[in-house]
Amino acid sequence: MEGNSIHHNRETTLDIMKTFPGLISGEQNSVGRPENHWQYGNIVNGIKKIDTVLHFGCFVLGYQRTDIVDYVCENMKIKPEVAESFYCDDKLKLNDITWSLAERLHNMTRFKSIFALSGSDANEGAVKLASAYQKQIGQTNRHRIVSFENSYHGSTLLNYSMGDSMMLDPFYNLRPYDSITRLPRDFAVGDHDWSDVICVMVETCPYGDGLKPSSPEFWAKVKEIQQQGVLIIVDDIFIGGGKTGTVFGWQTLPIVPDITTQAKAITAGYFPLSITMYSEKIADALPDKFNWDHGFTYSFSLPGILSCNKYLDILEQENILQQHKSVVDKAHAIFAAKEYKVLGECGTIFQIKRKKDKHFLVLPINATDEYFSVLKEYLQ
Repeated sequence: MEGNSIHHNRETTLDIMKTFPGLISGEQNSVGRPENHWQYGNIVNGIKKIDTVLHFGCFVLGYQRTDIVDYVCENMKIKPEVAESFYCDDKLKLNDITWSLAERLHNMTRFKSIFALSGSDANEGAVKLASAYQKQIGQTNRHRIVSFENSYHGSTLLNYSMGDSMMLDPFYNLRPYDSITRLPRDFAVGDHDWSDVICVMVETCPYGDGLKPSSPEFWAKVKEIQQQGVLIIVDDIFIGGGKTGTVFGWQTLPIVPDITTQAKAITAGYFPLSITMYSEKIADALPDKFNWDHGFTYSFSLPGILSCNKYLDILEQENILQQHKSVVDKAHAIFAAKEYKVLGECGTIFQIKRKKDKHFLVLPINATDEYFSVLKEYLQ
């Protein structure tokens, strides 16, 4: 992506909406196919250009991992249908590869998984799962959701109601849910009644307005709320997938969530997949025949399942996460040399500024010397 700066806030959203008023023929300027491409972006007039946000944090390995695409395509030839099937006995059956990924994720986190297509879907599913848990244990008085100001959780009406930092009134006359309370991050636990709260939805790191990680004091308050029977949902969608040096960004936090959501980079960006992951506490409370009514036809999309498995293989076999500190240190050195101040950072995601020049950057977790050379040119 090109331009002098990228900063995801309401002003940027407004500018984008003015430029692209709607998907109406003739009203957009098509990007078209680039002349050529390289691992981390395009080649324009013979000059390499980086995609500064890697398609909004999805393609953390860059754009030339055709081994992921080949792996998915070859396996789809063997088992081409979606991973869920209903037979005449009306029982849901899943392909072995779906169970394999669920077991793999469980071994990594002790969390169980529900698969879907988008981050919005995963977050909405997480809230519904939290509500089901509270009802199952007899907490039927709990009906309220708490989230925080300057957050973003997706584009459905429920998600928008919880956090709209990157959206500009997209629902017109549709009113946000009134069962949601958005708090400032400097809230006091004692100022609120938590007895009717189902869950708290919070990002691993808020990125829609400055990319400033929450303080240890904030997480201590979240843990205190959790001890009062409120489920904690950590939205790890944008931060996760390896950007923090761990597969799951929430693993760097001083708290273990009850439910967490994944998407975007969990497949290195090549195929859509999202995951709602939930703890043993949730699993133990749910009935054996839990009638889960959340999801869509392709909720167990086999290409997403396969690509996630392959991505996890790549991380292990190529020791990519072990390079995390080196990538972050090189970025800091370049920012300092170019006289940029780091306004906010989380893993390989940065908000930097020099005078009026501001950039939002998502670095590839496998960044090469060539990438950093092009980054230097970008920051001239």
